[in-house]
Amino acid sequence: MKKFLLLVVAFVFLGIGAQAQEMRKGQMVGSARINFAPTIAVSADYGMWDHLINNNDAISLGAQAGLKFYENGIGILVAARGNFHYQFVNKLDTYAGISLGYAYGGFGFGGQLGARYYFNNKFAGNIEFGGFTGFALGVSMKL
Repeated sequence: MKKFLLLVVAFVFLGIGAQAQEMRKGQMVGSARINFAPTIAVSADYGMWDHLINNNDAISLGAQAGLKFYENGIGILVAARGNFHYQFVNKLDTYAGISLGYAYGGFGFGGQLGARYYFNNKFAGNIEFGGFTGFALGVSMKL
């Protein structure tokens, strides 16, 4: 947990020189990700607050749902998530946060670290580590 908090602090203080903000208050971003477990998941993040530190930060709240495929069945994921977003460079939305919910047979929580690179004003490639899906790749879209 200490390493996770240190990483969040690093996101905040190393972000000098970032440009236009990708996540902002009132912005909704939907994502679909897959990993090699195999797990598929979809999530939606809604920007609740921004400009808390400078023009490059935001906090989002959202939800996540997914399926994990086992040899003898399927596990279900339903979770709430919150992320702190900080944009270090133009078109790159980096975030760190926590998830809380029902994951694959029990209740739990996890932390995630991710990034979205926007190819244009609407679509992005997405990578996320941790949370309930582990290492996952996907796509995101501003809604």
